[in-house]
Amino acid sequence: MNDRRYPSFPIPGVGAVVFGTQGVLLVRRHKEPGKGLWSVPGGGVEVGETQVDAVRREVFEETGVECTVSKFLSTYDVIIPDTSNNIEYHFLLNHYLAKAETEKIRSEVPEAEVSWFRLNALPVEEMPPEIIELIENGRKHLN
Repeated sequence: MNDRRYPSFPIPGVGAVVFGTQGVLLVRRHKEPGKGLWSVPGGGVEVGETQVDAVRREVFEETGVECTVSKFLSTYDVIIPDTSNNIEYHFLLNHYLAKAETEKIRSEVPEAEVSWFRLNALPVEEMPPEIIELIENGRKHLN
């Protein structure tokens, strides 16, 4: 999945609402779409990979955190047209609830940020509303 702009088909992806003892794990996106916003870790599903395996891989790649996936939460369509109304991005995202097995964090690339946030201290002004709703949905399913 090298070129995600102007795809011929929707791109399947996963995201994870990861909870640990320090709160919920978020990443600040360093590329479009949503560059600069805080979101849940995630990314594209690779050929031959299950969604659960993709969640674990993406969370570890983006944050350094190992996790256990416990529950499917939701599906979400991200369809973003450009100024000429051509579809610039189209993702089909399935989101999962996960528990952190490790909590030491590191960013995948220097331009990205990774942090743990307490639920009462989320950077909501820098988050898409859908992500805030997703985190609340995940919180309701914690054991």
